[in-house]
Amino acid sequence: MISVVIPTRNRLESLNRVLDSLYKQALKPKEIIIIDSSDQAFTTKDLITPPNTINLILERSTPSVCEQRNIGIKLSSNPFILLCDDDLVFEEEYIVTLYEYLKKNPSKNAASGIILEKNTKDEWAYANEISDVKLIYNWFFGLSIFSDLSKSKRGNILANRIKTKLSNKGNQISKAGWPIFVNWNKDENDFPFFSLMGAMIRKPEEDLFDPVFVFNGIGDNYDACIKLGFDITILKKVKAFHYKEITNRINPKEAYYYRTSALHYILLNNSNFSSSNSLFLLWSLIGVLIPNFLKMDTEMIKYNLILIFRILFKKNLYQQETLNSIST
Repeated sequence: MISVVIPTRNRLESLNRVLDSLYKQALKPKEIIIIDSSDQAFTTKDLITPPNTINLILERSTPSVCEQRNIGIKLSSNPFILLCDDDLVFEEEYIVTLYEYLKKNPSKNAASGIILEKNTKDEWAYANEISDVKLIYNWFFGLSIFSDLSKSKRGNILANRIKTKLSNKGNQISKAGWPIFVNWNKDENDFPFFSLMGAMIRKPEEDLFDPVFVFNGIGDNYDACIKLGFDITILKKVKAFHYKEITNRINPKEAYYYRTSALHYILLNNSNFSSSNSLFLLWSLIGVLIPNFLKMDTEMIKYNLILIFRILFKKNLYQQETLNSIST
């Protein structure tokens, strides 16, 4: 009943780690489909051997995370698909928990467990702590807020009012399009969008990932979540550990540039948003510029000025004519 789709590139050791995790699942998938775009192709002999009940499929592709995922989804022969990045490790009850949830909730198209990453204290965590000053600042400029406010200590009067307001509104998208994820207090928490790196979905009839996001697939999760109904359930009962392999990963500042460009592209091309959302996105970029001017971070200043120019003149990075000019 379940297929696993794994796009991978130059991460054989990490891939074998996630395969070992999948082989140990309480409910094992029927098939695991690996779409490889590594510089040096590997074979199934390089992979740890699966149990007899799992069909391991290895296909080659040109480098494109979005295309690789679409290929894997098309090849899948089961109604439920676990989208799986190649640098995860899952708890043993992960697959069965997501599968049973989707079976019991036919109106839901996607569910994920908690994705844990190492924080600055070298602890596995699912949401960042946020200071009152940063909370107020991000709220004022409509920037992303990704923090469990139920665990937040009471602060000054303004911060407390904002926390109450955000908690009452629930997990949402700011007018600028950035995620505001603040409610994690239930066993099942709904989000408009979430990383799909460890999400189980119902098999879609059409391509889920837009291949326009050619740069490391940055932005593809947002776009795919809209197609899935902008309604992803996160089950706190089970966890996946994201090791954030360095191979293929671009630096955070460059990733910010591509991510914001992808957001602008989505705001322009999706009926969920209007032109006013692009104006709010501009406002949020002013909020990003201010601290970078104070720090004299020339790279971030440059990226934000380019983004502001592109938004003002509707010259999005992901428009075909812009992509063509970059490639030439």
